[in-house]
Amino acid sequence: MARPSKSNPTIVDIARKLGISAMTVSRALNGKGDVSQEMRRKVVECAGRIGYRPHRWARSLVTQRSYMVGVIVPEIAHSFFAEIINGIEDVLEKSGYDILLCHSRSDPERERNEIQALIGGRMDGLIVAPEQPEKSPEPFVDLRRLKIPFVLVDRFFPGWEFSCVRLDDLEAGFLATKFLIELGHRRIAHISGPNLSTASLRRRGFLKALRQFGFEHHRRSIVAAPFGIDEGRAAMKKLLRLEPRPTAVFAANDPQAIGAIYACREAGLRVPEDISIIGAGNIEGVYHPNPFLTTIDWPRQELGRAAAQVLLSAIGNPKTSQPEVRIFPPELLIRHTTAPPKTS
Repeated sequence: MARPSKSNPTIVDIARKLGISAMTVSRALNGKGDVSQEMRRKVVECAGRIGYRPHRWARSLVTQRSYMVGVIVPEIAHSFFAEIINGIEDVLEKSGYDILLCHSRSDPERERNEIQALIGGRMDGLIVAPEQPEKSPEPFVDLRRLKIPFVLVDRFFPGWEFSCVRLDDLEAGFLATKFLIELGHRRIAHISGPNLSTASLRRRGFLKALRQFGFEHHRRSIVAAPFGIDEGRAAMKKLLRLEPRPTAVFAANDPQAIGAIYACREAGLRVPEDISIIGAGNIEGVYHPNPFLTTIDWPRQELGRAAAQVLLSAIGNPKTSQPEVRIFPPELLIRHTTAPPKTS
């Protein structure tokens, strides 16, 4: 008869090492039954030492959970969302959960289909960076009606009480624009984003800073575009046709800002000598030894960790859990794409 693989320790192995019953081990690991804190600590330490990992399917028979969480982000390859995913995994794996990762390709319809597929796969909960328009929360209203725990990350739906972990995007837009004003810029334009909370709040922050410092804005100085390099380039080309031309531009995210820099170079303009550009997201910071773009930063892995923590709390307390919102502050990173305007 084949012997059990030593690479897959069981609760029996833990019981033998500690000289206790397998039932006591099971109760200690599941947090149930009359087991002292000291014994529970010894069991957990022993389990970690011998590499014990609970069998998810066996646990699901007892707890009626799948120990799977669905995660949907707009783009898997984007370093911004890769960091959020790392934070989610860091927390969920320690709690015995696996994730099923999907990406919506920034397509709201695809996102709706993925949500339905994950519901059919009996996920214990979902973490989503939504692509639904800001005023179209219907897929998440349905999740709440079905009593499926979920947490929104990075984006949210104003006016709806959903659990959410995000940046203070209003402050991000204000901080970026205030910095350009303090450099001495007076003709400041904005590349706004798509119909998402992140974009609309950063736009409001941009306008708030202009008003606070006594500047007017012209409708043509704000160009809306999807989040992307090519889209940022196209938007910047429109701004460069303005008379007089802006001396500084705040782009709603870093890919847009990078595209704007390309458009300036193609037009024979130097950044920052002829025009200053600031983005949001710090996508260079983690992967480039010498980041170039002035940007707004916030802790993406912490967003992911917080989203996982909020979801685990909702899964563990389905009857008493209330929507939880955690908002992270932005930080200005001054680099090489911003400078005072040229004197005439």
